[in-house]
Amino acid sequence: MFQADAAGGFEGGLTSLLRDHPEQAGLVVGLLVFAESLAFVGFFVPSTPMLLAIGAMLGAGLLEPGPLLLYAITGAVAGDAVSYELGRWMGPSALRHRVLARRRRAVARARLFIRKAGMLTMVLGRFTGPIRSLVPLAAGMLKMRRLSFQVANLIGAALWIPVMLAPGYLAAQGLSLLPEGLLRPALAGLAVMAFALLVWKWRKGQSASG
Repeated sequence: MFQADAAGGFEGGLTSLLRDHPEQAGLVVGLLVFAESLAFVGFFVPSTPMLLAIGAMLGAGLLEPGPLLLYAITGAVAGDAVSYELGRWMGPSALRHRVLARRRRAVARARLFIRKAGMLTMVLGRFTGPIRSLVPLAAGMLKMRRLSFQVANLIGAALWIPVMLAPGYLAAQGLSLLPEGLLRPALAGLAVMAFALLVWKWRKGQSASG
């Protein structure tokens, strides 16, 4: 109950701040998404309800979409990049950290997924809820190539931020036809399908040129 009240108070205070100071919205949202994407920290940052509320403010015309999207995507990319570097630096010793003590199974699943799907995991991992910050950490622990990681990191962030903002935006615009619980999964599915299509076309082109 206390945590729910605290999260609600934080959400209300931040929403009021953005409403009163819209010129600061991009920086505030970028920092919020950065913190949510950090390993060890992201578990405690209630970014999902905040992004829904910010999407509604975009739909109501209270915030400018261009700078906000740029800051949000930059924050998401930077947060995952830091988590990746932490994973490379700490290695398996990261699993001994008390924050991860109860999440070792989730880290193990992330590492297995990375071994099977490679850089595609970095994109899909954005849509895995509160454990999303573990995916770049696991990628760093496995020493995934930096270039591959950063490319997938950028693509994943560019897909994830609009998907998270869209339900609130569409609701404010009166365009949401799907039930609330289905809209975000549907948008996430469309984003992942679009990325999978791009990967398929790229691999087909590579095969043809080879």
